[in-house]
Amino acid sequence: MKVLVFGGSFDPVHKGHVALLRRAVKVIAPDVTHVVPAYHSPFKAKSPTPFRLRMKMLKIAFKGITKHLIFDDYELQQGGKTYTYQLVQYLKKRYTNPEIYLLVGTDCLNDLHNWKNPQYIFDNAIVVAGKRKGYNENPATFPHVFLPGIFPKLSSSRVRAHILASGEIPDTVPAAIAPIIRQEKLYGLEIHDWLKAHLKVKRYLHSKNVAELAAALSDIYNINVETAVRAGILHDAGKGFSGPELIELCRKHKIKVPFFEDICLQEPSLLHSYVSAWLAKHEFNVKDKDVLNAITEHTLGSLHMSVLSKMLFVADISSKDRKYKDAFVIRNLALQDLDTALLYAANRKLLFTIDSQKWLCPLGIDLWNHLIKQAK
Repeated sequence: MKVLVFGGSFDPVHKGHVALLRRAVKVIAPDVTHVVPAYHSPFKAKSPTPFRLRMKMLKIAFKGITKHLIFDDYELQQGGKTYTYQLVQYLKKRYTNPEIYLLVGTDCLNDLHNWKNPQYIFDNAIVVAGKRKGYNENPATFPHVFLPGIFPKLSSSRVRAHILASGEIPDTVPAAIAPIIRQEKLYGLEIHDWLKAHLKVKRYLHSKNVAELAAALSDIYNINVETAVRAGILHDAGKGFSGPELIELCRKHKIKVPFFEDICLQEPSLLHSYVSAWLAKHEFNVKDKDVLNAITEHTLGSLHMSVLSKMLFVADISSKDRKYKDAFVIRNLALQDLDTALLYAANRKLLFTIDSQKWLCPLGIDLWNHLIKQAK
């Protein structure tokens, strides 16, 4: 008896998943197919998307692919991290002498030997893989089958990052599940609702543009794309508050701000970075300290900026909605050398402030001197 099993987080399911399963069913011709969404993948943080919603979207996306399709809640019943070898054990107990086919993408194929108890998997299942565009073949030394054709280079993380950055659902997601994502406010849609309610239209569009540029830079500087986008979309969350409101929020929530009294007297709008970080943490449950620090530092910088902080500082001043002549220069520099772009961006910010006859915060001056020392 041929048993095809397709597991994964499916967070969310996308058209690449659909194409892969459809082709596998056609080539393998299984007697039964198990689709097994992960409850808690051993390789990832537990998904904030409820299991029931991921299962619901799977049932809609995979409808009609085959008559003998079982949407299996095995991992939910396990109630914790479940390893693939355990899934294979479960199927061997469920069926008599099954011929198990394990469906994976090529990104998983090259990493299977690092999974828990891999030899058990190789001894008891045949791995079925679909090649993605750009795949560098690393011939597997265990039983496997390559499905014919090339599959789209899609990932659920990229889909999530797209939705978080833009507030829109890409066409890489099956149209039938888009209403669920909208209705349940998944993948950052609740953030967009909040921003649209609290920011002016121009500022909201700027936030989306910064998130988009942060995503592009994340590929170059090896930063998780969702992390970069989360910092970008939330960096100006506090920008909708007036100066007095920012001061009140900082005092009420005891937000620590260097040179607080001077900033309150001279340029209270600078407090928006600190308030934005507070909102990210307390309104949207962002726990990543790197994200929170990047949001805090995106206006004035600091002497110990992470790669993410540098990216956000540069993206804020050079996003495509910025119309001054040097924005294009900074943006192009950022695509080649982040530190050079950061130095140029810090220079522009200081000159803007001086030309506007505004107060120079000591933090901005300290950053400039620090960058000049590093450059030399």
